[in-house]
Amino acid sequence: LLTGTILAHEMMHGWMRLQGFRTLSPDVEEGICQVIAHWWLISQIKSSKKVTSTSSSSAAGTSKKGTGPKFDKKLGEFFKHQIETDASPVYGDGFRAGQHAVQKYGLGRTLDHIRMTGRFPY
Repeated sequence: LLTGTILAHEMMHGWMRLQGFRTLSPDVEEGICQVIAHWWLISQIKSSKKVTSTSSSSAAGTSKKGTGPKFDKKLGEFFKHQIETDASPVYGDGFRAGQHAVQKYGLGRTLDHIRMTGRFPY
């Protein structure tokens, strides 16, 4: 889960470069990348809920202690909480500003605004 979260974040950096985004302030660039990483993590948590709810307790996951869908869900929730409560001005505050913008305007409009102005819409 952590590796996937990091890859989603880093792939967003690459996507922005390929799309011609100019150099952004660290809080804007890292913030929107954290938003995408957060979304990816939520998708994984939701899919682990589906596995847990559709599997019997004996068939869910593996027999090793600390593995399986319930463990994955708890670990995913932990990583999600870490993103949401990060105290860093760049990653944490950037994420919260990006999340607010995406919730208010949607991802497409937020990215368009970032591309045009270099800032989050408020």
